[in-house]
Amino acid sequence: MQSKIALVLCGFLAVAGCAAQDGQNQYSYKDVGQSTLTDFATVISVREVGITGENTGVGGLVGAGVGAGAGSYAGSGSGEAWAIAGGALAGAIIGAAAEQAAADRTGYEYVLTKENGQTITIVQNQNKGDRLLAPGERVMVQTSGSYQRVLPAAGLPTQIKRPEGIKVTD
Repeated sequence: MQSKIALVLCGFLAVAGCAAQDGQNQYSYKDVGQSTLTDFATVISVREVGITGENTGVGGLVGAGVGAGAGSYAGSGSGEAWAIAGGALAGAIIGAAAEQAAADRTGYEYVLTKENGQTITIVQNQNKGDRLLAPGERVMVQTSGSYQRVLPAAGLPTQIKRPEGIKVTD
């Protein structure tokens, strides 16, 4: 029984630690088919920052269950109830701490100056395979609602012809 409880807890921690976060090469399923406004900018500065992840409470619940199960093996009679309660409390605290530790991560704060002269700051997850953008580098700033992402733009042209079939009048 204890091995099953340990297996459930390890499985939860593995899943929580593997949750993918949006970065340069990772999009959420909610982003598919959504248009984004794209501006161009230059990176002014970059610094590493800590990002506090979301604690959903699942870790505390799983920990309480595991702790209560483990506590049920201790004592008998009224002592068993106290052991279950104590195990549940300890498990909840440990589970919540484990979930928070798995959710916390490192990211980067980019200070950018856009083509219109506006300076903005965007904090972004840095996933495996993402390239750290350097000061002076030309980048794209994608905006969808209140969400913004910074992407490299080195391979994109700086000037293009107006698409055919489009007439813009001033």
